[in-house]
Amino acid sequence: MDVVNNTINHLMHAEKKQLLLYAIALQAVFVFPLTICCFVVAGTANAGFAFGLMVALINIVFVAGAYHVTTKSKTTFSVGFLLGVSCMVTALNFMNSIFWGQLSGCDGTVGPVAQYSCTNPAAYGALCTFSVFLFLTQLFFTVGLGLWKGEIIEDADQMYEGLSQGSQHMSTQPSTSVDL
Repeated sequence: MDVVNNTINHLMHAEKKQLLLYAIALQAVFVFPLTICCFVVAGTANAGFAFGLMVALINIVFVAGAYHVTTKSKTTFSVGFLLGVSCMVTALNFMNSIFWGQLSGCDGTVGPVAQYSCTNPAAYGALCTFSVFLFLTQLFFTVGLGLWKGEIIEDADQMYEGLSQGSQHMSTQPSTSVDL
């Protein structure tokens, strides 16, 4: 019980950037079994590739890109791009979880439906479960990134660094000379 309390206390006092990195790590943990489930359901007619392998590939690339942006490329553009992509991947995992959740309730004994198959409802349910976990962790990551993007962006302080304090054509003293 002390381990759980220590973990909760550590998370409560962790920096915002560290919480985002924990969310990325948790997504990486969920992407691994999701990818395995996607390979299992890849043979499902009219759904296996689009809602399986493609979603797994998108999630793998997203986790790698999110880690890169939060640790190395902390420009305004890259953080904004990550925020937009994060919103879309969150919505994609939400749709994926609904699709495979509905398909997990299929009954293969009813008879074949044209162009659809119900070969492995247990794998469909597992894919739905991991999609839900990914959706929840990505939702936390997206909201956190949106709220704490100022903590991540490093070029905000350097944006006006090259400019002088005052330009020479704008003087605070009114000009007393009159040109005729």
